[in-house]
Amino acid sequence: MSHQGSSFGVGFSESSNSLKAGMLAAGIALSKAGLPKEKVQLCFLFCTSRHDPKDFFEGVKSHVGKDTLFFGGYANGTCSNDQFGYDGYQTVVGVWGNAEVSFDLFIQEGIAFQEYETGRGLGEQIQAKKYQSQPQMLLLFDAVNRLEGKFRMNYGTPFIKGMNETLKNWPKVIGARMLGDMRFKPTYQWFEKKMTQNAAMALLMTGNIQMDYQIMHGCQPVSAYHTVTSVKGASILELDHQPALDVVIDILGEDLKENPQEVKFFVTLGKNTGDKWAEYNPGNYINRMCVGVDTASRGLYMAEMDLEPGMEIQLMRRSFEMEYVGRRTRKLIDQVNASGRKIIFALYINCSGRAAAYSNQTDEDIRHIQAEINHEFPLLGIYEAGELAPIAGVLQVLDWTGVLCLFSELVKK
Repeated sequence: MSHQGSSFGVGFSESSNSLKAGMLAAGIALSKAGLPKEKVQLCFLFCTSRHDPKDFFEGVKSHVGKDTLFFGGYANGTCSNDQFGYDGYQTVVGVWGNAEVSFDLFIQEGIAFQEYETGRGLGEQIQAKKYQSQPQMLLLFDAVNRLEGKFRMNYGTPFIKGMNETLKNWPKVIGARMLGDMRFKPTYQWFEKKMTQNAAMALLMTGNIQMDYQIMHGCQPVSAYHTVTSVKGASILELDHQPALDVVIDILGEDLKENPQEVKFFVTLGKNTGDKWAEYNPGNYINRMCVGVDTASRGLYMAEMDLEPGMEIQLMRRSFEMEYVGRRTRKLIDQVNASGRKIIFALYINCSGRAAAYSNQTDEDIRHIQAEINHEFPLLGIYEAGELAPIAGVLQVLDWTGVLCLFSELVKK
């Protein structure tokens, strides 16, 4: 008897009516998957913060069965095989059925100001499951902390450290830090049957499923090495014993002295995990974006808090070649196809800052991914606030990258 294989479909909508957007996107996804609603095992769902989260969720739920599990949340933008957009009313829904896969969902709420403890708790839950073989894991956590009224980032470095201390054997993992817009309004998430906020969530998959991923890097060094000499939390106060902001302005140009706030979301610092004197290899770099400037202390607020005194960093130029994105996409597709596996769908997690509107680009990298996939299999994409993927075998929160992941199955004769 032949194996039917997984059925997966993706639906996209830009309707400004949140209930209608959920219904439209879910209806398209269901139709493309060729599934009756009762057969949907798992539903991915994402929308921007312009939507009412409850109405959108109700719209999606109306098109799937009562046993469907939900996994998703806010995104700054979304895409499918032939549509994409950001900072508007974009939504995307993916439905998955006929899968010889077990889906286990885990959640740890209360990540704001408790990143390390949340990581420990989520790791403990996953560890207690005692998997016999390595699962595949998709990890999502809320980027936005508004508990004290003003915006503060939920940091991934202490979160991953907490998971490391309780999770003895890591699954194969990719993921994202979630946000719904570039103004960092509160973020909503959907988990199993409910809506929540301020949480970290993990989807673990076992059975006939494999994830293969490719990181799309987008930075190159433009300075010599500089040493971090003073930090406070996620703020770099000094580089080479000089105020960090002054060092950066000296490198980038005097015109920034008049408006130092332009450094925010523009400056990226890179940490080379490889040989510092070897030929440049983007796969060795962990890049950190500046998300704020403290003009009083002349310091830089960074997106993460893992740049410590004594570390050497370089100023990075943010740009990416579209041909590079296309080549890496095709290489990953060919690798999976050559292994004899059938690709079920692709997930693209893209840094919001890489979008053309925010990066002074004239083209969008997602167009090149869409072109290479060319409707061979469904594509579901989201724009977020930090990508999660291993660098040198260790899970990292990345900035200014895209992570393309292909989910595939072994087709049984």
